[in-house]
Amino acid sequence: MGAAVFVDTAYLIALLDPRDSLHARALSLAKKLASDEAPLFTTDAVLLELANYFSRSPLRATAIEWVAAIRSGEGWEVLRLDGALLARGEDRYRAHADKTWSLTDCVSMEVMAARKITDAATTDAGFRQAGFRTLLR
Repeated sequence: MGAAVFVDTAYLIALLDPRDSLHARALSLAKKLASDEAPLFTTDAVLLELANYFSRSPLRATAIEWVAAIRSGEGWEVLRLDGALLARGEDRYRAHADKTWSLTDCVSMEVMAARKITDAATTDAGFRQAGFRTLLR
């Protein structure tokens, strides 16, 4: 079994949308993660972002199917966005006013730190700034 990976919205968008410039790389990463049997983590906040991103897209129905599949998928753990996690994310957001990190990213980073996850399936440079390794560049 491979090392745990945090899955961010940018990766899911690239994976789902064949028009995305990183679609082929996302597919390749998905195959690698599957062959490594890497445990995959994400949050309610990421799934909200994914659905919101495709809300006005022809891929809207597919996006919500993916949300359901991730929630029930073997090898996935979706961390609930509770008050304590949100407060930690808000603290990180507040503490890094010099960064362009979204609140969702800050919540994700808190999950990664708490779970000792070093790898993120994302293109988001903010994760690198925070000391994590990004797998989709």
